[in-house]
Amino acid sequence: MNRLICLCKGVREDVISEAIDSADHPNLQLVQEKTGAATNCGRCINAIESLIEKSRSESIIEDHK
Repeated sequence: MNRLICLCKGVREDVISEAIDSADHPNLQLVQEKTGAATNCGRCINAIESLIEKSRSESIIEDHK
């Protein structure tokens, strides 16, 4: 789970996940501000958005338990 997501800035998945998990309403801009990821070439935007969606889905499932 600690794969490199943003090659340009050297940001790993755990750092991005931590930024997402610490936010009430995570979004791409917040992740960019907190980690620097997706602020150069943008190739990692889809991967980051997938992590955000996964976090939202897991949050919804937890809320319904």
